[in-house]
Amino acid sequence: MYSKEIYRRIHIKARNQEIIKHSDFIMKKGRKIVENYFADGHELDVRKIKPVLYTAEDGEMYEIFKTTRFVWSLPYTSGYGRRLRFVVMDDYHKKIIGILGLHSPVLGLKPRNEWLGLRGKDKTTALNQTMDIYTLGAVPPYSFLLGGKLMAMTAVTNEVREAYKRKYKGKTTIINGEYINGELVLLTTTSAFGRSSLYNRVKYKDRYVCFSVGYTTGLGVSHIPDAVFHEIKEYLLDKGIEVKSGYGNGPNYKFRLINAFLKEASKVLNLKEILEVDTLKDVIRHGIPRQVYVFPLAENIREYLHGVDDKPKYFDYPFEQLAQYWYERYLIPRSTRNTEWLEWKKEKIIEEWKEILGATTTGLLR
Repeated sequence: MYSKEIYRRIHIKARNQEIIKHSDFIMKKGRKIVENYFADGHELDVRKIKPVLYTAEDGEMYEIFKTTRFVWSLPYTSGYGRRLRFVVMDDYHKKIIGILGLHSPVLGLKPRNEWLGLRGKDKTTALNQTMDIYTLGAVPPYSFLLGGKLMAMTAVTNEVREAYKRKYKGKTTIINGEYINGELVLLTTTSAFGRSSLYNRVKYKDRYVCFSVGYTTGLGVSHIPDAVFHEIKEYLLDKGIEVKSGYGNGPNYKFRLINAFLKEASKVLNLKEILEVDTLKDVIRHGIPRQVYVFPLAENIREYLHGVDDKPKYFDYPFEQLAQYWYERYLIPRSTRNTEWLEWKKEKIIEEWKEILGATTTGLLR
């Protein structure tokens, strides 16, 4: 069982490993993106901030998206399965506000499935009309101005739904070969450390954009170092067992790798005694329950997914209107109550990268 502080340190260590792994991209492109598209606090004229939403599937927007993932304490991930990426820019200042990344849903998320009333074989078809949020947030100095609330609101916008339909309608899922009808009715995410202030009480007019439906059971693999996974993979390959990763091979690669190892190693070793655990499941128990949030995109989700209604009755959430609402409800009041954003300097990002990458690369990060 891990405390939240230890779990944060584990995340930071994993993030640092990813920065080192992607050092070539960071040195050649990430630094320039920070210099050109990240803001210093003193640069902002708050009343002129104007959010604009872009897809980030390729080109410069994708590079901005990728760079942003190396700014936060959570480790970088590219998502899996069906994926959509978005960047919200401040059109007036030409700076990045935040990013949003979606990917295929985890099928076994109990709190969400219970809220939807999904059981057994009906889960897969229904959940193919949902996605999980694998990254969402704002970067400084916009994060100090409640830019994270804007990004949460962005997730439910008409533009996100429409981008999904354009990209995936008429295609089939890789693993099960199911037809994708292009409807996206729900997004789901989990908090990083227990309860989340980011998703708490995010409203558009009189309706909550998202809300909690429960907690996970505190299972996960992010507390296990990458070096251990490398050794596990080599051990299994020596036994003639290959656990495939990548698109089309299913989600939760590290879970599948751990489970394959435990099953194989248990044939010759008393793992419970060696690892000092009561059950082998305790190996992946970090003990930090994560809060599960749902983002409904339609008012009749349950009726639609259970076949009672033929079509989803979507909420009408134009990005421009939600951005204006955020501007009035969150941004302007926050800018006068908290002036921490004024002190932010983007150079802090470069300095942290230099420290992580070490003296051998600092010359390239100047």
